[in-house]
Amino acid sequence: MQPRVLRANLIRHLREQHLFDATDHVLVAVSGGQDSLRLLRWLTAGDLPIDLQPQVSAIYINHQLRSDAQQEEELVRKVFAHTPHLQSATIRKLDWSEVPTVSVEEKAREKRYGVMFSVADQVGANSIVTAHHRNDQVETILYKLARGSRLEQLTGMPEKQTLTNGLKLVRPFLSLSKLELKDLIKEPVQEWIDDYTNDDQQYARNRLRNAVIPDLQHINKQAVAHIINFADQLTALQALANPQIKQYVAALEAGVLDWELPTEQLLLVLQQWLQKQEVFDVKDRQLRQTIQLMRNKNVATGSIQLNDYKQLIRDHQWLRLVKS
Repeated sequence: MQPRVLRANLIRHLREQHLFDATDHVLVAVSGGQDSLRLLRWLTAGDLPIDLQPQVSAIYINHQLRSDAQQEEELVRKVFAHTPHLQSATIRKLDWSEVPTVSVEEKAREKRYGVMFSVADQVGANSIVTAHHRNDQVETILYKLARGSRLEQLTGMPEKQTLTNGLKLVRPFLSLSKLELKDLIKEPVQEWIDDYTNDDQQYARNRLRNAVIPDLQHINKQAVAHIINFADQLTALQALANPQIKQYVAALEAGVLDWELPTEQLLLVLQQWLQKQEVFDVKDRQLRQTIQLMRNKNVATGSIQLNDYKQLIRDHQWLRLVKS
């Protein structure tokens, strides 16, 4: 596709999906990699239509988990200094009392988003914008499928969602492939930092990216498009079911949910309830254990450990999420 057509199609998509416009103030999550630097340039180059051009702030968070973290921070600092039309540019470091050795990605994500929420509030941004693209979406869907996730998670990442704190999380590039991003901006990004951990095959997402998805494309060149279409159909089904699921979530929160409903329905209710509280990485086994706990007429209290610092607590008819 010609770059001009690609840009025009994305602008049309922004309008159709109401992802953002000139009334918004967006906080761009910058990592130092190609994708997020292209997102920042696209939003600040002055090429968006006036009615769509939001105010733009940017944030970079140094996780202090890689040996090249300081080098990446210095690069981003230089990029921020030379980026026009920025309302604000923030650089923060994550502090670890103890560097995690398990659930590293989840713990880093939670800390990262906590910092972004705080900075968004400080600078007056109403949206956080990330550079996730179609390739990331396919990785996410396959990863969730392999982990045993349910319908709610198999739909992939939404283009736009409202978080519990009222902030919007927007992913404007989800309809584009990674290769298409380079044609989106008129002035190419010349310098970036590649995350060397992306080549480490001990991480499941890396194996999906570097081995599984290429193998699927050998089976069918349109495999990526077919996976995306599958997720879109699931999203449509979920939209039809959501009104009923929300009623059940309200009943759960009020302590009056009928735990004798079919297990498959209760799984959907628990998933949506946890998503409201920004808990996404929960195993199917843990949800089934929770249902069994709530159905058990011989006990009035109990707990299900989700990970090192989150658990579900039963207190008679009530179910609560506790973070330690």
